[in-house]
Amino acid sequence: MKSLKEMVTRRTVAICPAYDGVHQSVVHDFDRRKTYSEKSSMEILDESCMVYRSTYDGRIKAVRHAFDYLRKTPLMICPQQYIYAIPTMAPTDYDCMWLFCQHIESTSTREGKTYVHFTNGEELEINCSESVITKQRERAAVTMTHFSTIPTISSMNRNETGLYLPGFHSHLQNPDEFGADS
Repeated sequence: MKSLKEMVTRRTVAICPAYDGVHQSVVHDFDRRKTYSEKSSMEILDESCMVYRSTYDGRIKAVRHAFDYLRKTPLMICPQQYIYAIPTMAPTDYDCMWLFCQHIESTSTREGKTYVHFTNGEELEINCSESVITKQRERAAVTMTHFSTIPTISSMNRNETGLYLPGFHSHLQNPDEFGADS
């Protein structure tokens, strides 16, 4: 497996754009370390999604299939570990910041600037209004709740009651007999 020093984990707090002329992004972690990367935020997020068995596009498509979040869609990087991120603006915008929901404690506005306060005590000035970040957090909470439950067959309105692989157990007349002694 590839080594990814910028991989998103449960300890990732934020990914922000870098403005030093060398790096494209800065990954903030729970221990207040900052990792500067030549990769863009989108590259880091996509590679991290792939480590967790999907892609950025696949995760976004799944959320949009469940909800009508066509802009600034929350990203579920790994639903099993509750790793979700919210963008502060259009993800294709270089200035977009990605905030990781499990670490956000609160937000505030001072002197016309918006800040997010993380559970590790770090404070970060963000480039959107407090109302935008509140809406994003609400969307992420709805998304987390939805994807934290495993869909049941009845919730999908299907008639199947078990796993049936055509040709695998062809001696069974009824897929409901799967697992029964023959």
